Amino acid sequence: MLRKLILALVVAIVVTLACILLGAILELLKVEVALVVGGWLKTYGVVLGVLAGLWYFFAGDFKQPPR
Repeated sequence: MLRKLILALVVAIVVTLACILLGAILELLKVEVALVVGGWLKTYGVVLGVLAGLWYFFAGDFKQPPR
């Protein structure tokens, strides 16, 4: 249970940082659509990270089904 919680926190942090970084890169492009998407990602990156962490915690590990 503790392992799952720690991994969910790691997933949340990685997704948050990835969204903020991608948002900043998109805003550097100076294209209207990229500015909108980049601003949205920078604004809601934390929310997306928390949702990803919760999904990982409750859905379980990312394992491939056996073939």
